[in-house]
Parts: sequence; structure tokens; C-alpha cells
Amino acid sequence: MESVVIEECERLPSREELNDILSQYYDLIVQRMRDMGFDIPLAAPQSALAEFWANSDDYLPPKGCLVVARKNTGEIVGCGMLKRLDQDTGELKRVFVTKNARGSGAGRALIKARENAARRMGLKRLIADTLTPNVEMRNLYPKLGFVELDVPMETTTYKDQPMLRPHLHYFSKDL
Repeated sequence: MESVVIEECERLPSREELNDILSQYYDLIVQRMRDMGFDIPLAAPQSALAEFWANSDDYLPPKGCLVVARKNTGEIVGCGMLKRLDQDTGELKRVFVTKNARGSGAGRALIKARENAARRMGLKRLIADTLTPNVEMRNLYPKLGFVELDVPMETTTYKDQPMLRPHLHYFSKDL
């Protein structure tokens, strides 16, 4: 795999570029949820995209951070977002690296870039959640200093998708 460059976005990349990477992410998440036995509507990925665009300002400075991983061709092969939840806490959202870019260090670099942005924003803690089948993130977060919590946290997914609560793993890291 060729190297990737991490880009912290001051404004949103083109709708086409973001829709491409986010569609891949949502397709994977929906497939994993279906594999878990959830009856997910076929329109779910499009609904999730619409929700992202409706709230995209939450992921740009000064409220948050959006980072992408690009190949030297300019193609986006990964993304990650940070959203301020309160004065001290930020939530990592939509961490995704394409299959071809996995193992390149892009996932780790996407998390580190958002940690740095969180510190600049004055945040004291990062939280994240992930589904049980997302073994990639469940393995990566602890390697980067995140602690898996025994109790649920009121993350965005926890609030918006109550049916997923029994299948969520929660992580926290003090900055």
C-alpha cells in the first residue's frame, strides 16, 4: 500500500468525495448490523448521509474536526470526525479506512490527528463507541491509550440508536 497523507479540513471536501468515502463506511456498518440480525432498511445509508450533511457544521472548526486520509493520487481512502459534546469532551465519529488502505497506519493517524485537534480545542477527554463486530476499532483504541469502559456513555449513537446499546463498546481517553 502506498503511503497516505492525513489532511485536517478547514472546510468540507467536495460532496462527491465525502459521499464516496462515507457511503463505503455506512455500507459496511449496515452490513455488520444486518449480520447481527438487525432489520435495517435499504435506504439507511442514504438516510445516514443526509443526516451527516444536515449536521456537517458540527464536524468543522470551531465545533469539531474532520480529517481525511488521501493517497498521493488525491483519492480519499479514510476519514474521521470529532464532535464537541460539552466544554471538556469530544466524541470520535465515523472512523473508517478503505479495505485497500488498511494496514497502512491511516486509521492510527486519523485518530492521532483528531486527538491533536481536540487538544487545540481545549478538550480534556475523548470518547468513542463502536459495535461489537468492529474488531478493527476495538483493537486499535486500546493501542492508542483509550480505555474500554464497563458502563455505557451517552454518546451520539447511544442517544440516537437505543436498539444498539447492548452491542456498543465505549472507550475514553483523557487528554
